[in-house]
Amino acid sequence: MSTVPSTTIITNLKNMTSPTANTLADANAEGMAMPGMLSLALTKANELKVCLTLIVRSTDPADPNLTNLNDILASLT
Repeated sequence: MSTVPSTTIITNLKNMTSPTANTLADANAEGMAMPGMLSLALTKANELKVCLTLIVRSTDPADPNLTNLNDILASLT
């Protein structure tokens, strides 16, 4: 499994175009609304940024997790 920076993931979600007819047909066969799922993925990525911001604000500066949390948050912006 390759590692993709979260900034790339967020950017790619923002730049998604409408799915092709074949993608939509396959998704419909599986009972998924592809455009809605893509939109939901971007919404959840943005919610993750908000949640991490709140967690970082409440994390004790001595907490060793703070560095990792800040690194993750920085990669999402």
